[in-house]
Amino acid sequence: MVQEFGENSSLIIKPAIIAGGPPGEIRPPGPPGVKPVDVEAVAKAIVAGVEGNLIGEIDGNDAITAL
Repeated sequence: MVQEFGENSSLIIKPAIIAGGPPGEIRPPGPPGVKPVDVEAVAKAIVAGVEGNLIGEIDGNDAITAL
């Protein structure tokens, strides 16, 4: 996911697997050993980018969760 927030700033968020789909939605399992990141954590990272508090690249579920 790439979102431009201005002429010289952008945010790239690279989650491996996102958890938190609608109730009852059936999704294929992710790769073995990869823990999904919660959809709220991804949303928090996006909001931080929109507010101008975060630019650059966030790579992986652990990096997203650590915000």
